[in-house]
Amino acid sequence: MTQPTERFSDRADDYQKYRPGYPQEVITALLTITGVDQRSSVTDVGAGTGILTRLLLDRGLQVCAVEPNDAMRQTADELLSGEPGYTSLKAPAEHISLPDHSVDLITAAQSFHWFCNEETRLEFQRIAKPDAYLALIWNRRRLTSPLQQEYDAMLRQFSPDYARVNHMNLSDNDISQFFAAGEMKRLSFDNSQSMDLEALIGRVRSVSYCPQEGSAHYTQLIRSLTQLHQTYQVNGRIAFEYDTQLYLGHIHSQ
Repeated sequence: MTQPTERFSDRADDYQKYRPGYPQEVITALLTITGVDQRSSVTDVGAGTGILTRLLLDRGLQVCAVEPNDAMRQTADELLSGEPGYTSLKAPAEHISLPDHSVDLITAAQSFHWFCNEETRLEFQRIAKPDAYLALIWNRRRLTSPLQQEYDAMLRQFSPDYARVNHMNLSDNDISQFFAAGEMKRLSFDNSQSMDLEALIGRVRSVSYCPQEGSAHYTQLIRSLTQLHQTYQVNGRIAFEYDTQLYLGHIHSQ
């Protein structure tokens, strides 16, 4: 199986265009609870193409986007290098070349499942200031609708890696280990994404577990996606509903 740092090398364009964003309410809650401001140092780990990074920059924050994949990081640089407060760093989560106890807030959006390990936990503790916060964010698809149930079954049928790398495999216990004394707030926000057929296909192509283009699984998946879209579309579009979940807490014991 392809290494995590390499899995998105041919997917950066689709990732930037077709992945869902995050509600502004998430950013507002994050800033209100943590108290970070323009003087704070924020590190967005596994930043990808900078979807969360941009939202933080829009609030006037100083953000270092840490991303080991060249294609993803270069896309973020092209989009954000002119933004005040933006810097980027090529580094894995386990070895972030920032000074000890220099960061006020560490964020990871849609990426933490790739580096949920002891080495990363220790690295976060090393770079975090004594009162620093950690914020983990995911868009989790709501699997209660027939659309999402069929979509999920389709992924399980045609994407061999889906069951292994799906971020929804992480439990709250896995996540809590990264927070001081295992204590964290868990907040949830409504989110949605409206897509025409091109965007739906791009959304699937952006994920790490999408079969390789040209493979039999890929051809079957695209055919099934097209049928799914035809079945559920209204005026040419379908809607994915998400729960955007924010896990937030201190890194060091207070």
